Amino acid sequence: MTGVNEDFYQPSTHPGDIIEVKDEETGEVTKQRIILDEFGNGTKTRPLTEDEEKELEEQP
Repeated sequence: MTGVNEDFYQPSTHPGDIIEVKDEETGEVTKQRIILDEFGNGTKTRPLTEDEEKELEEQP
């Protein structure tokens, strides 16, 4: 899975924000968290953990 692509670009995001990312191989949209890369930029994403997904479902 790659990072944010043009179809789902979400401006004004910061490390720690949760965004929707489209997997270019499967076409599936998943929620991922923005993380810092090795240069300190918020340009990488990682899948949410099970606990984070549960927290999102519980929020109104």
